[in-house]
Amino acid sequence: MALDLDTLLEGSPAYGVLDARDGVVLFRRSGHEREFEALAAETMKASGAEYEAIALENEDAECDRLFIAPLSEHRSFDRSD
Repeated sequence: MALDLDTLLEGSPAYGVLDARDGVVLFRRSGHEREFEALAAETMKASGAEYEAIALENEDAECDRLFIAPLSEHRSFDRSD
């Protein structure tokens, strides 16, 4: 499955999407741990030209969220000349 940014932003039964500064956070839904784990691994692998994906872990060192930063948009920490 190709994971482009628009597809990720649709959400699924396995995860929800929250708007965040300079990107979005994908959060795992209860009962879908394995499905989210697979999605996270695939998203991290596909990260590159369109977006950067950063795995966020809970206190049990499980990836339960992904921060997705689109690379084509202006980010708040970019310098403006």
